[in-house]
Parts: sequence; C-alpha cells; structure tokens
Amino acid sequence: MALSIGLDTAVKALRAHQLAVDVAAHNIANAHSPGFSRQRVLLRPVGIDGSDHWTRDAFLGRPGYGVDASEVRRVRDLFLDFQVRQTIGSRAQYAALANALGTAELAFDDPSDLGLSSALASFWNAWHDVVNEPESKAARTALVHSAETLASRIRRAWDDLDALRKDLNQQVTLAAQDINAKAEEIARLNLQIKQVELNGDSANDLRDRRDLLLDELAEIAQISYAEQGDSTVVVYLGNHELVVGTEFRRVQAVPDAGNPGMAKLVFAADGEDLATASGRLRGLLDARDQALPDLIAKLDTLASALRTEVNALHQTGYGLDGSTGLDFFTGTGARDIAVNGTLLADPRKVAASASGAAGDAAIALQIANLQRSAVASLGNVSFDDFYASLVTVLGADTARAEGLAQSSERLVSHLEAMRQSVSGVNIDEEVTNLAASQRAYEAAARVITAIDEMLDVLINRTGITGR
Repeated sequence: MALSIGLDTAVKALRAHQLAVDVAAHNIANAHSPGFSRQRVLLRPVGIDGSDHWTRDAFLGRPGYGVDASEVRRVRDLFLDFQVRQTIGSRAQYAALANALGTAELAFDDPSDLGLSSALASFWNAWHDVVNEPESKAARTALVHSAETLASRIRRAWDDLDALRKDLNQQVTLAAQDINAKAEEIARLNLQIKQVELNGDSANDLRDRRDLLLDELAEIAQISYAEQGDSTVVVYLGNHELVVGTEFRRVQAVPDAGNPGMAKLVFAADGEDLATASGRLRGLLDARDQALPDLIAKLDTLASALRTEVNALHQTGYGLDGSTGLDFFTGTGARDIAVNGTLLADPRKVAASASGAAGDAAIALQIANLQRSAVASLGNVSFDDFYASLVTVLGADTARAEGLAQSSERLVSHLEAMRQSVSGVNIDEEVTNLAASQRAYEAAARVITAIDEMLDVLINRTGITGR
C-alpha cells in the first residue's frame, strides 16, 4: 500500500512540475504582450485529511500525499492598477489640451515674419509712410496691399481656429464609438470569465484583457469600477453605469442645443449627459468649448475694434481725388474682415487728409497713432498690447498644459514601472523557474523509477534468495 502511495505522490509531482513548465513557457511567450500579467503555479503540500485509516501504518505512521498544483494565479496589484488608471486619465486630458492649444498657436504663426503681429506692424508702418509722403500714390497702394494682407491673415487665423474646433468636435463624436466598443467587449468578457470560473478553471488571460480595456477606458474618460462576487465587473463612466454584468449602456453623440454646431455625448437609454472630469475626452471638451471659443472671441474683438476705429477716422478724411465718407474696412468680425473694394480698385481714395489738401496727412497720422493708443473696446489698451496679451496668454496656457502633461507622463511611467515590477515578465526569472521545474520533474521521474525497482524486487525476487 505504501509503495502505491509513493507512486501516486510522484505522479502528482510530475503533473505539478509539468504544469509549472507550461506556465513558465506561457509567461515567456507573452513577455511583450500588452496587458499580460505573469502567472504562477500555486504549489502546496497535500496533507493528511484525517478521514482515511487504511493507509496508516501503526509502526511508521502516515506519509503526506505529495503536492497540489491545481491553481494558477496571475500576479497583480489592484491598488497599483487603480493609481495607474487615475494618472493615465490626467495624462491624456492634458496631452489633448496641449496638442489643441499648440495647434491653435500655429494659426497666429508668431513670432515669425509671416505672423499676425508682423502683419499688424506692417499695416501701421504703411500709414506712417503715407504720413511721410501724403501725395504719393505708391505709398497709398502699398498701404492698401498691406491692409489686405493683414485682413487676410486675420481671416485665415479665424478659419484655422474654426477648423480646429470642428476637428475637435469630430474627435469628441468618435470617442463615443471607442467607448461603446470597449464597453461591449468588457461586457462580453464578463460573461466569459463568469462561465470559466464557475467551472472551476482560471480565467487569467481573459482578466488581463479586461484590465487592459479598463486602462484604455480610463484614458478616454473618468471611470470607476468594482468586481462583483460572480467575477463580473461593474464600470461607471462619470456617475452613470456603463457596464453592468453582461450588459453595457451605449453612448451616442447628439447635437448640443447650448453649443450650436457642436455635439455632446449622452447615454442612449436615458439621454443623460456624459460627464467626465479627466481623460482625453475632458481635454478635447476643454479645448473645444473653452479655450478655442475664447481665442476666437478675442480675435473677433481685435478685428471689430480695428474696423471700427480705422473706419471712424477714415470716413472723416479726404482722398487725393477729393472722395470722402468711405469705410476703410468692411465686414463684421475676424471671419469676414476685408479692405473696401473701392480702395483696392483705386488707392487714391485712401482718406489721409483732414482738409482735402493733397499735402495734408492729419487723418493718416491719427490712424497711425492708433497703434499705441488706448482703445475702449479693447479694454483701454492699445492694439499692440491687446494682441501681445492674446498670444502671451495662449503661450502660457499651452506651456501649462504641456507641463502638466509631462508631469503626468512621468508619474505614469513611474507607476507603470512599479506595476511591471509586480506583474511584468522577467525572462531571466522565468528561465530560472523553468530550469527548477525541469529538475523537479526529473527528480519525480527518478522517484517513479525507484519505486518501480522496489516493486520489481517485491514481486519478482522476494523468496528466491538461497534457493
């Protein structure tokens, strides 16, 4: 009886260490698979259960029953997972905002010779040239072309900002598709994990996939989650249920009545707005609904003030041909500001004179002095100061968002390194485990060989000595 126990114990050891070899091979194969957590075989000695009296030897006692390796666990730190998902949401938020603001800076193209500040400076300098040469048609022609260049740069900046805002709106709309796809897969994985683990098997690889999807969801928007007793996970997006058991709540993009031309995300089932305090979606919304509208409004303010102030003076002046009462700029704001077509056709009609005399440049001088004069509609600052403030604030906001994105990136990298130290696969360690399991397997096989020899002596050789 004892030999059969030993044989059974050795067979268990063979199976256990074979499983350990298989797990090590699985770990090595997935060393670079995204989201994979290394797995370990839980080896435990099989003790005496106290119910079997047949295998007890009154003289020698009872042996143990070998090793149990029925459980394969994945190595995972749930607290680190929680921390990582919080920080990747912040990183994605500030990265999206910084990217949008950095693109907005390109609309102004400053500082450069082709930037809006350079066009403004050329416009004011052209008026000074008219002051210096009030009878020169060439100076007026240069002024008109400089003004048209300025107006064109303002219009292009407005178009670029508007196009950027529409692009951000498209990204917000596409975020709904990403959320739905990941939520649907999590719900499907909930079902698969539940079924597998109810059968007594481990669903480690399915759990890894579900955790990776939670990471990706946290990058899109703020989530919270909790695992239930049946191995499913409940996921909340903001304060609204997104995944419950094997079901998910679909998100859709609908027109935003309070934000014309833009879309908002709502839950299809009840129409409730999707609210998020972090994630890429938060950064997109902050850029689309706050930063860019503020920039566009400031650009409109600049264009409207330029048109109003220059026109008010220009209407009182006289051109070389005696014409008067003409607007210099047309349009209503940055979107459509342009030089009066009459002046483009005939630069002599530029009203530089206050008296009608050809050598009089009083009006041109007053317009040139607007460059550094306080303007009420600009908050009692000059055109130069208003525009300098616009680009300075934009640059500061961009730098702040980039700084926050970089600090979040460093924190994510640190936490990811910690998570990898716990869950990541170390090839050297796995090879060592593989070698140890191989040696243990060989030793168990040697035990079987020894027992086989003992049985051979017992069965075939006992009683024949001395015959």
